[in-house]
Amino acid sequence: MRMLLLIAAIVGVFLIVRTLLRSSGRKRPEKPERLKQQGAVVRCAHCGIHVPQFEAYRSGNRMYCSRDHALADKRDQNEG
Repeated sequence: MRMLLLIAAIVGVFLIVRTLLRSSGRKRPEKPERLKQQGAVVRCAHCGIHVPQFEAYRSGNRMYCSRDHALADKRDQNEG
């Protein structure tokens, strides 16, 4: 029983020391600059895929991933 307690204490100390060494030695990597500059992403109203807002096509208040989907959605709305 004492041996089991001793092993658990050694493992606990090891894990604590390892965690402290890792956190003090390195900072978390920041997001790449490219990801920061892209800005918000929007969901295509036709297919649901997410695209950067600056690449999206706008038709009224709806956003689309491509011109084809904007036209297809408009055509679908006119039909039904």
